[in-house]
Amino acid sequence: MAVTVLEFKGYAVKEQCYQKNETFKQSTQGITLNPQIDLDIENDIQEDGILVTLGVKIGSLTDDPFKVIVRICGRFVYHLEKDTHKMGVDALIRKNAVAILYPYLRAIVSNLTSTSNEYPAYLLPTIDVAQVLKEQPGSSAVAD
Repeated sequence: MAVTVLEFKGYAVKEQCYQKNETFKQSTQGITLNPQIDLDIENDIQEDGILVTLGVKIGSLTDDPFKVIVRICGRFVYHLEKDTHKMGVDALIRKNAVAILYPYLRAIVSNLTSTSNEYPAYLLPTIDVAQVLKEQPGSSAVAD
């Protein structure tokens, strides 16, 4: 099996929370939810890897029918000798690792919201996560 520059070792769910807004009054108007995505990167010295935590917060308990928080942590190994294009570990993590983790995050959010049995499942949009993280206010940790 060929080893890639950024090897994905798997992920684990760190947090998943669904809270219903008991005071929410349904109306005929649609609901607009603005997901806030966050990213945390740390070196795992013991395992010689990189831990990437990707999270999302959706909704609030003031204006929305629910609030959802999901955070997953992926483990990656960077193979310097395979990086023939000299992209570097930081660029690979900020672009590729988040792109690898995002579909898992989407699936968990969809599953979690569908089990509320009150509202349709919420589907996070298909996006360029790295770009959204750059543009999102308060995301200085992911700026170039």
